[in-house]
Amino acid sequence: MNWIEILGAIGFGSFITTVLNIFWLPKIMEKIEKRKWLRDKQYKAFSKLSKELLSFRLYKEGILKENKYSPFEFFAIASEAIFLIEDKKLINRIKNFILELGHIFEKIKSGKIMSKKDEFFLQMAGEIVSELHTILMGNRQNIGLKELFKR
Repeated sequence: MNWIEILGAIGFGSFITTVLNIFWLPKIMEKIEKRKWLRDKQYKAFSKLSKELLSFRLYKEGILKENKYSPFEFFAIASEAIFLIEDKKLINRIKNFILELGHIFEKIKSGKIMSKKDEFFLQMAGEIVSELHTILMGNRQNIGLKELFKR
């Protein structure tokens, strides 16, 4: 083998590596960082919303006795998670849950017995949290090669 050919091959290889590092690698790193940022934001927002949904906000002292339930406060907490959800049906389910929870609290406060519809509705909280978990776990997966080459 000729030394000039070897040096040419090494030079060409280093040139290709440099071009890839300059043009391709920053785009890959940007996608990876964006996905990490989104996953972290979703984790924080979904955790906060899940706590509210699964506890029916009853961890807040006096919410039933003093009639302190405010759908507006709940919407404020849910808004961060809603901005990070693409599924319109899930967003509507969260909004409906927040509004309906106020009606259920009114029934409980007035001494009315909850209906089967109300009990079914309260099960929706678990289903919503399960969907949030699915979204979060879907964004946790590693970026595949096909996704890296997408424009």
